[in-house]
Amino acid sequence: MGLLTPEKLEQLVSTGCTKCRGKRLNFQMYVDARLPLMEGEPVGRLTWAYDGEAFVDGVYCVECAACNAELFSADACPRCHADGALERVLETDNTYDVPLSCPRCGHQEVSYFAMVPATTSYEGKRADKARTDCALLDPGFHGYKASCKQCGVFAELKDRCMLCDAPAPLRPRL
Repeated sequence: MGLLTPEKLEQLVSTGCTKCRGKRLNFQMYVDARLPLMEGEPVGRLTWAYDGEAFVDGVYCVECAACNAELFSADACPRCHADGALERVLETDNTYDVPLSCPRCGHQEVSYFAMVPATTSYEGKRADKARTDCALLDPGFHGYKASCKQCGVFAELKDRCMLCDAPAPLRPRL
């Protein structure tokens, strides 16, 4: 469970901003994304690979879109809750190997999964599509899994937190 629970999220959304009564909320979060690679180079755009529960799990800031009042904030790692780790997570480079090909079959087209900082807005009905400016070589982009169309998952980070490198065991993900 993330620091922002589904119940707390529901309360924030239904209440809105207590300062200006605005209902449109801006979210900052870490969410899962998939990046297609060919010989280790991006060959397409990031696509989101998370569901609603994973979205809630990764939220680290909620602000009012009208007056910028902070309604929720956490400086812990969004993945493992290591105290004070968020700033480091946002500023560090990816340390997870980017594969050139599948080690099982040699196929050069692989999917690379990462936790990526993103933003979205919500006002009563449905959240806007998540957005990010973070790319493979940017600070804040943190890979954790690679898979091949033919072989399936061939590498996955499980021994430490994919964001802040805290040692396992990790808390279960939603």
